[in-house]
Amino acid sequence: MPATGNTAARGRNKVLITALLMIGLLVGLAACRGFFGQAPIALLVFTPFTDEEVPITVDFDISGSNDPDGTIASYDLDYGDGTAHATGTDVTDALSHKYNADGAFVATLTITDNDGRIGMDTVTITIGGAMITFASDRGGDYDIWRMSAGGGTPNVVLNTVNDELFPDLIKGLRDMVAYAAEDGTSWNIWKMTVSGSSNYQLTTQTPSNQIEPSWSYQASKIAYTSNAAQTPSSTTWEIYTMNADGSSQAKLTTQSPSWAIAPAYSPTSDDMVFVSGARHDGTVTNGGSAIIKRTAGGVLSTLYDSSGNDGNASPDMSGASTTPLNLPSGMISKPAWSPDGLLIAFSTDKDGAINIYVVGADGTGPQTLEAYVNSLLTAAGEVAVTPGTISSTDDEFCPYWLEDESGLVFVREETGGNYNLYKVSFTTGLVTQLTSSTSANNVIPAAKR
Repeated sequence: MPATGNTAARGRNKVLITALLMIGLLVGLAACRGFFGQAPIALLVFTPFTDEEVPITVDFDISGSNDPDGTIASYDLDYGDGTAHATGTDVTDALSHKYNADGAFVATLTITDNDGRIGMDTVTITIGGAMITFASDRGGDYDIWRMSAGGGTPNVVLNTVNDELFPDLIKGLRDMVAYAAEDGTSWNIWKMTVSGSSNYQLTTQTPSNQIEPSWSYQASKIAYTSNAAQTPSSTTWEIYTMNADGSSQAKLTTQSPSWAIAPAYSPTSDDMVFVSGARHDGTVTNGGSAIIKRTAGGVLSTLYDSSGNDGNASPDMSGASTTPLNLPSGMISKPAWSPDGLLIAFSTDKDGAINIYVVGADGTGPQTLEAYVNSLLTAAGEVAVTPGTISSTDDEFCPYWLEDESGLVFVREETGGNYNLYKVSFTTGLVTQLTSSTSANNVIPAAKR
């Protein structure tokens, strides 16, 4: 073969080999794109929350996650508490999670791109245990205190030379406390942060008394008890409402010639229960008082009326403070809603001793607290408590439903005549003493309800 023919053939072979090499390289690069490409960037952010106690709903934002050289195929958000992960393909999804236990939880976001590469980011969510805000005279006069719902040493939140009673926390957030304070002449409604700062007086009525505040479920209003219709008297009490800043104070009920006290807003709506010396239609109660329900639309109904004092039954505390409260029979207990708004816990003396009962928010199924707890235990396959374990022969009043739904706190009168806080667990039926004062009184645990 001529030399020129060999040269041409070799040239064609080189071109073919080069082409094959290029094709192989391109195929290899395509196959290894994930190896040479960039991993996606995961960005996990949560909205700071003012609440510090379980349960807490935390909002997460993963929209800042991206893939520099491709697209995001999927995400996986592990909330860190052993519950189901959030998964999806769109990082603009609105994500939120309710933490029902206290502790430090490491939330982990995993982003996977279209090449199968992953990026990760973590944040730590620290949540405190349930707390109880209550009134105690362990400092000489009644002040506002706080302690862990699991027990421990109480810490004073507000301590002045005057009495403070009836603390109530903003529903859900629990970062603001409304309470009643006396000044030696009368009682008025105040509010402050949960740490005791930024005290602000909401009412300035004199010489009448304004007590028993209750936050509405959206924290826009406060209901309270007042005898502002005339000079202090146990026969002129009515329920009033005002805006959260103290403006637009207005009388809500007209139970006169009877009375209305102890308002409690629902945690889920503007419905309310209160205690009255007359039924919703003004007729005489079967006993000393009845629990009245008022819907957001203003419709009244009698929720519970037995042969005793219902809703506000407690030992006579008319002389407990420097400025007389002048409440009917000196009673301070008030009804409390369950966190879901379906049940009402209240005190009644219809059985002789003062006991706590539970009734449906529609007035159905009234039963003792002990019977209610036993129904929960039985449904869970647990052993019911023996009679008298929860509803003892001592007086129990001032119920407070823990927001984490683990149990209910109440006040029990001790043999020596002073009052301490107790808690009953809904999962075990165990009754735990939370305070152990032998010479002081601990009352009115603050209700979100």
